[in-house]
Amino acid sequence: MADPLLEQTILAAIPGGVLRVAVSLGWDREQLARDAGIDLARLADPDARVPVADDLALWNVLSRRPMGLDIGERFTLAETGVVGFAMLHGHTVREALAWMQRYRALLHPALVPTIEERSTPAGELLIFSKPVPPPFQHLREPVYAQAASIVASLRGLTGRPQLRARYVAFPMTRPGDAERQEQWFGCPVSWGGPLMELAFDASILELALPLANPNLSSYLARRADELHAALPSESTDADRVRREVAALLAFGEPTIADVAKRLSMSVRTLHRRLQDESTSFSAIVEALRRERAEMLLADATTSASQVAMLLGYAEPATFFRAFRRWTGMTPSTWRQRATQVGTRS
Repeated sequence: MADPLLEQTILAAIPGGVLRVAVSLGWDREQLARDAGIDLARLADPDARVPVADDLALWNVLSRRPMGLDIGERFTLAETGVVGFAMLHGHTVREALAWMQRYRALLHPALVPTIEERSTPAGELLIFSKPVPPPFQHLREPVYAQAASIVASLRGLTGRPQLRARYVAFPMTRPGDAERQEQWFGCPVSWGGPLMELAFDASILELALPLANPNLSSYLARRADELHAALPSESTDADRVRREVAALLAFGEPTIADVAKRLSMSVRTLHRRLQDESTSFSAIVEALRRERAEMLLADATTSASQVAMLLGYAEPATFFRAFRRWTGMTPSTWRQRATQVGTRS
């Protein structure tokens, strides 16, 4: 079952930037495109839209070599097109990150981390966090690349090449070469959590940007607004809810209040609109969870407990009961049968 994420589009500047960086690291451009099955002409215009499937295909090939950190280190804000340039020419780090959140849909909401300020015993922290979308969960290199690119982007924004994260967390098992990641980030690195997470001192939010240029920033803002307005809108409110639920699942049980806020409408209005489309919030959550559960269980390296966590369940037992209700089978039985069918086909 194909994930609906792969049918959506991403700003061409992003896979185009990954491609340029890979070539600078020694990959052959034409061969890389052929191996990934992507059309280079579609990446020529950084403001164009290309399928997320193209980005996944590119990373499937790039993951043959352990180069995620190298790619991320070189994938700066300039590689994200108009949004990245607007961020570079804002006033402060806080303003730049607000830009990124404002134009999440222009980049792609499932691929942009959530940003929050968090009070901890260790002080005030700026946290970047993101679940790994299911189609990418069998790959490590794009996760390493995104984490490294967050550090590289903040260094570029602030003009502070020595800036480091306070800690980094990866949502995968610890690899045999974990020292490589620990050495690159120069901070504590943990493994096996539900999210990719990077923390920085929150004080960097107020730093002035060395490339601040109000006139250029204003121009870039208008261009970003034009591209944002030209995005294809979801055909129904149910489609919009599905998109937001997909982004929230790994953070825990999504609520209609959370989604309504993200869609800038009241809970009552959202409830009524979904009723008008002959569906409900709970039905959308249930359907998306089942769809993703089957996709995740098809990967033998992901345990059923990890699947439960990635689907926002507080306890694995709750997921096991839900899965039996959907399929009449336990997750392990379903996985065994799916494996047998795949072996015969």
